[in-house]
Amino acid sequence: MSMAEVMIAMLILALGALSVLNLIGAQAHSSYRNEQSQVVSDRLQSELEKIKQLPYSQIALTSLPADSTSTADPAWRVQGSNYAVKEDGTQPEPLVYNGSALYGGGVVSGGAVDPTPTHFTSGDVGGTIHRFVVWENDATCSEANCPGAQDLKRVIVSIVLDGTPVGGARHYQEVQAELSDPASQPASNSNPASGNNTSGYPWTFWFTDTSCDNSARQPVTTDHLAHNTRGVCSTGVQNGNNPGAPDLMVNAAAPLTTETPLYDYATDVEPSTGAASDKGLQLLTGSGNGCDSQALSVATAPETDQPTRFQQLHEWLSPPIPSGSTVQLNGTGTLNLWSQTVGGATYAGEICVWLFVRSTDGNGNIVQTAAVNQTAPLNGQTYFTYTATPWPTGWSELHVPLNFTLGTSLTAGTRLGLAIEVDPAGTPSDGLQFLYDEPSFDSRIELSTTSSPPSL
Repeated sequence: MSMAEVMIAMLILALGALSVLNLIGAQAHSSYRNEQSQVVSDRLQSELEKIKQLPYSQIALTSLPADSTSTADPAWRVQGSNYAVKEDGTQPEPLVYNGSALYGGGVVSGGAVDPTPTHFTSGDVGGTIHRFVVWENDATCSEANCPGAQDLKRVIVSIVLDGTPVGGARHYQEVQAELSDPASQPASNSNPASGNNTSGYPWTFWFTDTSCDNSARQPVTTDHLAHNTRGVCSTGVQNGNNPGAPDLMVNAAAPLTTETPLYDYATDVEPSTGAASDKGLQLLTGSGNGCDSQALSVATAPETDQPTRFQQLHEWLSPPIPSGSTVQLNGTGTLNLWSQTVGGATYAGEICVWLFVRSTDGNGNIVQTAAVNQTAPLNGQTYFTYTATPWPTGWSELHVPLNFTLGTSLTAGTRLGLAIEVDPAGTPSDGLQFLYDEPSFDSRIELSTTSSPPSL
């Protein structure tokens, strides 16, 4: 064998060994990410249960918590002696801490909940735990039976994971629980006397590029035409003005791989310049002036009123809820969405967001029950909006708070759904780009439920 042949053989062997090492590393990264999620979920519930087991009088902070200027830290929601219950910094409520005033006279004492952030490790996963307790008024109980605004206590536990080269920086997660005083239980108070009504189990869905006629995520392997997601799952992938299956959202993030290419999810919607660098989903602005009233409709035939609606609205559905399970959302959540302007241009942007439950009535007709916005000034609307001036010119993770009421539970066979649209009222005609189903761009929705949700 010549020297050249030996060198070529050694190069092939080295490349093969490198490929094997990359595969092993990717599997390890994916396992670590899943491990992080499981550790956070378990630790949040464990910390919440510890506080709930305390006597009601001791469920108070030992002192005022420190504030933070970083929105990546839940302590940024501390506002003097108040704490914002909502993750967007709204709905401030009075903190319960030793020395603070009690309604009717006296001060809080004996509080045993330390507000000092504490670090923990579980195997190779680490993070910081934050604890807060606030007063809440029970709006269902009259002032005659429940005088003052100290009817209930809300406990909030958050975890900020340590940033690692493998896991990256991840948005903090939290659980919340409303507790009532077992020694003072008005007849009209729906909270159980035990004070153990948990109101916040985390439930996360990651968006995929897989159609919902599949039960699990399929790997993305190529650029493709925009999926028309305006129809039903049984129609499978459809392009153009042909109603097809919404894309799937699943309980697990895309597996981490090395040097994963970014794909174009809508090759039929291209920017005027830089088409070769166009990645993810480009959505055009809608045809009207505001959030599309047809967003929650399910198309059964090509849409003659707006043939390009499928390039303006995109929809995801979860797998169906399994038999024997019921899930009730508690009305809080966050949409975490990776987005940027088209071609890196500088302009303002606005999106519309719909959260809903898809079910089937007794006649086989599809019914979509929308979550109703509870945040001013859109109280009562069936959609949410998010505006940025300017919109990010490079890929950035946006956090859209979702505070809502939902007049239905997710029962067996129903699906949770989410749709987004680029609002023409606040965005130029080029629209916006969105990236998901890629480990570094893990667009997802995080919701809270009143009971431990199933894994789908």
